[in-house]
Amino acid sequence: MLGAAYGWTARDHRAQELVALTDRLTQLEKRNSSLQEQASRSADLHARLSELETALAAALRDAESARQAALVETPAAEMARPAPEPVVADAAALDFGDPEKGREVFAQCTSCHQIGQGAEDRIGPHLNGIFGRRAGAHEGFRYSDDMKMMGADGLTWELANLDAYLENPKALVSRTRMNFAGLKDPQDRSDILAYLRQFSASPQNIPEAAPTAQPREVDLSPEVLAIVGDTDYGEYLASECKTCHQQDGSDKGIPAITNWPTEDFVVAMHAYKRQIRPHPVMQMMASRLSDEEIAALAAYFAQGE
Repeated sequence: MLGAAYGWTARDHRAQELVALTDRLTQLEKRNSSLQEQASRSADLHARLSELETALAAALRDAESARQAALVETPAAEMARPAPEPVVADAAALDFGDPEKGREVFAQCTSCHQIGQGAEDRIGPHLNGIFGRRAGAHEGFRYSDDMKMMGADGLTWELANLDAYLENPKALVSRTRMNFAGLKDPQDRSDILAYLRQFSASPQNIPEAAPTAQPREVDLSPEVLAIVGDTDYGEYLASECKTCHQQDGSDKGIPAITNWPTEDFVVAMHAYKRQIRPHPVMQMMASRLSDEEIAALAAYFAQGE
């Protein structure tokens, strides 16, 4: 009985092994078929790559042949080419405005900016060479922190951003010290940019024009202009000014007067005193000040924060 049972068990075990081996063989056949398929695709890819390499080599040979042919062009053919027209920089012909009209528009800027031969920094920097100048980088002028930051970030005065700045200065440089509402008329901006363009050194054959020679608002005697103000006395007098004007030079609806050149400050105050500048409060304030007191205030505010 035990022998018979053992014989049946052995046969069952061999049958299971046969089934397992059959399954394994089937898996190996499938794997072999997959490998053969991959090998076939790889061969196709290698063939395609070889075709592309051949085509690329032919294209490179054609390009090199064309380059060599261009290099050996005959002198006669070279001479037959028409000479290029010379580039003449005519400021009046620039396509972004009329400089003569721009000179008239610029009149409203002359209380702060000078331009032309002998121009100097005043309340604002001189504008000679403004095209291509990095913002906030004109040496010797004290710019607002925001203007210096914009320059450090790469802002350079070219046609497009000058146009945007003239349209709305504080939209481009939020805390600029330039207290100017902006030119809303695109034609005015176009004309004034054409005018300013005449005073930039690129292209080189546009020379600087004659000085603007804008007269002062008030014709003051040399003696008045020569008064050296007492800054301590100016600080004492300035307490009333600073109820409206910000000492740090910021502009909150009231124009900043910090860092004004002394002569500009003196001229402006005498213009109010003589009621040439039409602001009733400033006219009243200036009328109470002597020449020495105006000079003292000018000296105090010129020294900065």
